Amino acid sequence: MAASPPALSFLKGQLHVHSAGSYDAKEPPEQVLKFYAERGYRFVSITDHNRVTVAPSPSKDLLVFPGAELTQNATVCEPAPAPGFRCLFHTGAVFLHGVSDGQDLKLPFQQGRFAAFDAQLSLAERLGGIGMIMHPNFHFAVNERLLARLVKRGVKLFELSNAALDSQHPGGHERAESHAEALWDSVLSQGLLLYGVATDDAHHFSEAPERRRHMKSAYTGDRGWVQVYAEPNEASIRGALEAGEFYASSGVDLVSVRRDTEHWRVEIQALAGERYETRFIGSRGRELARVQGAVAEYDPQGDEGYVRAVVRDSQGRKAWLQPVRLDSR
Repeated sequence: MAASPPALSFLKGQLHVHSAGSYDAKEPPEQVLKFYAERGYRFVSITDHNRVTVAPSPSKDLLVFPGAELTQNATVCEPAPAPGFRCLFHTGAVFLHGVSDGQDLKLPFQQGRFAAFDAQLSLAERLGGIGMIMHPNFHFAVNERLLARLVKRGVKLFELSNAALDSQHPGGHERAESHAEALWDSVLSQGLLLYGVATDDAHHFSEAPERRRHMKSAYTGDRGWVQVYAEPNEASIRGALEAGEFYASSGVDLVSVRRDTEHWRVEIQALAGERYETRFIGSRGRELARVQGAVAEYDPQGDEGYVRAVVRDSQGRKAWLQPVRLDSR
């Protein structure tokens, strides 16, 4: 993400959102896309459960990529869940090709956790897309060992922050993000490479106020997204995601990023009255440096294994920068 051709810029995108095509959402897809277009998003993938939803873009500036959330919900699986939890295995399938609006994408039941995810990932690949492990904290569907196995299988993306379901973690949203980061560091510390995304997993738009009045959860939008360093076309955006040329955000935006084996420099889009802290993190989750202010820099020494960074503002909103692997020198 150092100096690049002027055609490249950060493009705000949403990789996990639901519409009326899902059994648990009601908003028409056209209204979902309008919501994101009005908030400056440059690309969106509607990911309804086991169903493709295709709708026209409301704006020339918003790219719409077909997707789905491949979903297996069960009470039994192997290994078995802890008491009180279920077997909920969900994979995001984005950049799909050869699909049509309303197309069902269902798979036979798989009792094994790895087998269930493998089947979902294989379907995403057969449809020309890429798979992403959704909300690993939800019912603790994925542990460190399983996530590492899935990365060895070829997974490159996982949901580090889910604005909707992370709130259902027994320890709350902050604990969910910390747990997801620990999963991430466990995988990275094995010499594997995995990139973390943030998403809305939004289900409720116009109905959100009514749900709140009835004391129901409202999973709303524009709370988690990715900023991808790419040209505004599918090939460039997809390539940047697969190469880690993006950051994930729950509310912190960045002006510029340099991240390589020699030097890191992060410039934050500072808001009036906000304070910012950047933590640089290495192998096994070890904190390498902590920097206050709107600009943070770090020079890798070569023995960190990898370097990643997370920016946090005074309200708890974050930006997660993708890891760079280092060769010891």
